[in-house]
Amino acid sequence: MTHELERFTWHIVGLCEVRWKGSGVHQTDEGHMLYYSGEDDKHIKGVGFLVNKNCKGSVMGYRPISSRLLTIRLHASPFNITVIQAYAPTTDYDEDQVEEFYNQLQEIIDGIDKKDILIVQGDWNAKVGTDVWGDWKKHCGPSCNTVTNERGLRLLEFASFNDMVLADTIGKHKASRRYTWHAPNGRHHNRIDYILVPNRFRSGTRELQQGPTQVLT
Repeated sequence: MTHELERFTWHIVGLCEVRWKGSGVHQTDEGHMLYYSGEDDKHIKGVGFLVNKNCKGSVMGYRPISSRLLTIRLHASPFNITVIQAYAPTTDYDEDQVEEFYNQLQEIIDGIDKKDILIVQGDWNAKVGTDVWGDWKKHCGPSCNTVTNERGLRLLEFASFNDMVLADTIGKHKASRRYTWHAPNGRHHNRIDYILVPNRFRSGTRELQQGPTQVLT
């Protein structure tokens, strides 16, 4: 993956499905730092942050929550930045487990320094579509799916509660950058990965490179 990133200017990359056991910090051969959080005894799920070697001095700390949630705090000016990497339950999990995920995520957000710039990103296993854009323009843009599912509505409710916007749906994006999930047969494509930022930073959001990982530039 580090070789693929050479095509981009990047500082920190969010990862899902890391599939490493436990939690910790690993230095790559290139000198980048990988912060990860996974299951204690199984190579499943897992989230992480890959921090560029030129930025590793900015890391103030990280907090592994579970195999679905990980936070990292970065020194910045005029405000520090807290990033949460999230990996929401798939459709194989029931609604109670989805709510448990969002409740835990909200508890994390409530405990973050209010002066920090907050970014919440990851694989939400949710489809937000243009069919609801008219009702949710404050929290998403037009560069998304066609149809919204129940998990997509739950994500929008979360964004609304925290006054955040799905920043990578703002503006116009080519299809190759719009979709983050592709069916094995190549016929179906969806966006299920999103980067959320506070609405007060909406106008200053740069074009975001999106994919199975989230690249913050």
